[in-house]
Amino acid sequence: MNTPLSMREQIKAVERQLANARARIPKHTIPPALMREIDELEEELANLRSQVKEPPSLEEQIKGVEQQLANARTRMPPHDIPAALMGEIDELEERLAELQTLRDKA
Repeated sequence: MNTPLSMREQIKAVERQLANARARIPKHTIPPALMREIDELEEELANLRSQVKEPPSLEEQIKGVEQQLANARTRMPPHDIPAALMGEIDELEERLAELQTLRDKA
């Protein structure tokens, strides 16, 4: 009889899957299926983390935003960057700056 994974074990499993998917990102032309997989894993991870009673630490939040920002930057084509992607990057940079300011004040 299998015991269901604890929430933390589920989070760690999804984090590993996400790291594996990100490691498969090629240098040029990211396959849409891989991007969908990464997006779905990020959503699942966010959902699982939201169910955990204790909020992530400030350092964990910073690390998460840094990872999202790095992921967004890997999707930038060399020319004609889509406006939606630039908006996403701008929002992530702003969030990262906010979190870093909170960390520096602490």
